[in-house]
Amino acid sequence: MSCSDRLIGVDDPAAWRAALEGVPHSFYASWDCCHAAALNTGLLTQLYVGERDGVRVVCPLSVRQHRGAIDWVTPTGFSGFAANGTWPGFAEHWAAFAKAQGVVCGYIAQHPNFGDGALAGQAAGEETLFFLDLRQGLAGVLAQAETARRKDWQRWQDRGGQFVTDRDTLAAFLLAQYSPFMRRMGAGKAAQWCDEALQALLQSPAVGLMGTADAQGQVLAVILYGWTAWGAEGMLQASLPEGRDHTVALMLGGVRDLSARGIPWFNLGGGVRSGDSVAAAKRRWRPREASFRRLKQTYDPARYAALCAEAGVAADATEGYFPAYYAKGSTP
Repeated sequence: MSCSDRLIGVDDPAAWRAALEGVPHSFYASWDCCHAAALNTGLLTQLYVGERDGVRVVCPLSVRQHRGAIDWVTPTGFSGFAANGTWPGFAEHWAAFAKAQGVVCGYIAQHPNFGDGALAGQAAGEETLFFLDLRQGLAGVLAQAETARRKDWQRWQDRGGQFVTDRDTLAAFLLAQYSPFMRRMGAGKAAQWCDEALQALLQSPAVGLMGTADAQGQVLAVILYGWTAWGAEGMLQASLPEGRDHTVALMLGGVRDLSARGIPWFNLGGGVRSGDSVAAAKRRWRPREASFRRLKQTYDPARYAALCAEAGVAADATEGYFPAYYAKGSTP
């Protein structure tokens, strides 16, 4: 029985991409996405690769430190573990590997369409993600959606709305309008992509842009999404204030593009909070729903408990931010 574990840094794109070959995975696990995420956060970012008897398990990770203690976190979005087969006993193998690396704990955003239940470890706080089936194209998505969505689409066309596909035009709009849009939405700086990271994403051949314009041809909104052969992820968007009513058309433009590429599904993400208006709006597409598992794993319980005690928080707390020792006001 042969078994190996290794960590590949974003400074080695060829090795990262080779490790993902033959493993069904999300765009969030790709080198293109994780490289951009590393530029955005400044964190050391790596791809874990474990192999045993032809089974390969991968998981992108960023490294954080708090008072000298190392923890791992998903770089961005939903990736987590992905595998090309089943590895009995992997959860225990993984925990032992992490502890041997000196890692105290890990927060892993597990994509529901990849991985294996045996790889999950301890799941906490399941939420809902929404997936559009693209196999029947734009017509199929519209047929599945609520009547109100089809009416929104028709009104946009009746007003002379247009799709914009010129990549240079859309990239320039995104770079200019993304930060102002996020500020209007009340997003904190930590939730945003910096210009350098956006530029890196825009260089990826697996990143798509779709825009919408009014009858006079003024671009009002842009959406950015990334894909692999297994599916697509809606990542970010930007619009002018007068482009708010372009949301439905913008989504359908992305659907049209992705279905033409043969991509089977489109992850719309979830709500900001469980059951909120954002989630309700996405449900109007009548998408497939799947549970997003947030894995909160402790590899060195004694060190974790000590750090929590220093921060004045309970080590067994599972709700809220993880690790619990990243308490408000504590000093890294």
